[in-house]
Amino acid sequence: MRRRLEKLLLNRTWRHILFWVCWVVGFTFIKSFGKSYEIYFGNFSYYILTLPIFVAHTYLVAYLLIPRFLSKKYISVFASLFLALFYGFSVVELILSNEFIFVWYPTGSEVTGNYLAPGTVIKSGLGNLYIVLVFLAARTIRNWYQADNKRKELQQFELQQQMENTVSKVQPLMLLYAIDHIDRMVDSSSPEVTRAIALTSELLSEVMMYHGQDQQLFSREIELVKKLVSLVALFRESKPDVEFFISGDPGHIQLPPMILFSFVDLIFRKFEKEQSIPELNIEASSFSNMITIQVLHGSMRRHNEDLEECMQSIQQLEQYYPGKVTISYATHSYGCSVIIRNNPHSSVNTIHMLPDVVDMA
Repeated sequence: MRRRLEKLLLNRTWRHILFWVCWVVGFTFIKSFGKSYEIYFGNFSYYILTLPIFVAHTYLVAYLLIPRFLSKKYISVFASLFLALFYGFSVVELILSNEFIFVWYPTGSEVTGNYLAPGTVIKSGLGNLYIVLVFLAARTIRNWYQADNKRKELQQFELQQQMENTVSKVQPLMLLYAIDHIDRMVDSSSPEVTRAIALTSELLSEVMMYHGQDQQLFSREIELVKKLVSLVALFRESKPDVEFFISGDPGHIQLPPMILFSFVDLIFRKFEKEQSIPELNIEASSFSNMITIQVLHGSMRRHNEDLEECMQSIQQLEQYYPGKVTISYATHSYGCSVIIRNNPHSSVNTIHMLPDVVDMA
């Protein structure tokens, strides 16, 4: 029941209908309390028949006068039109009530002779003005409630962004990967354990410094990837085969920070338990503002495995950088190719397969 009511209140039309139904029923009960059934019916008929007058008066004030005149500080125009509507609708309501409703239905109100006297019109108008004030108060409370919810959503979004930025800076999965391998090196009494600890600490420190820089150049990220390769070489006792092909000034490449580092880290961790890590050929072009990564497996690997591993890495990368990049991929008999471009104007990442890839195996 509560959920149905919440959905009802979200719909503007039904919300207004609910307001006016509550007003008619509520005031009928208040004005007729303790009286006979005929009085209840008479007052209910009065509020139903005069409802168009109150609705028109209320909506003209709320949706015409206030936004077009009062909000723009045309105070004199607003006051003049407000008084004209106040007096005019009060006259219409008195005529309808005294000439028709009070004659047809028993409401407990008597027809007065001079009901259009200015004093009577103003007195009746003050009563009619009450519903306008109630409507404006309800509308103000709702706007405040929406603004408060919006503020909370923005705070939640900012908190989530801060958490994502922190995770991106610390690179927790890479850190856990390094700690796990350092533990293994300690257990095996490896002579390189001291160097591995120092290089891990140095790499994490440089990653944090890179995030703190005002201008995060892609050339600096390439140096971080090279240092990650050196660290993995200590863990595996064999240096991964990673080649860089740079065209133009890599400092002019505009991509989200740490995207190349994150992808290379994904590949290293994905093949942690394999005997060998795929060869990586990384092309960075400042002219086309993109990077191309070729992940080259051994000839014995199956095509389906290549596609699955490539897609898993791409999907994880997309989760790290939602709405920021366009990713194209292709699979070959020797591995897969991934092209990453900047995507500054889209709210959702674009991932698609490259057509007609030439097999160079």
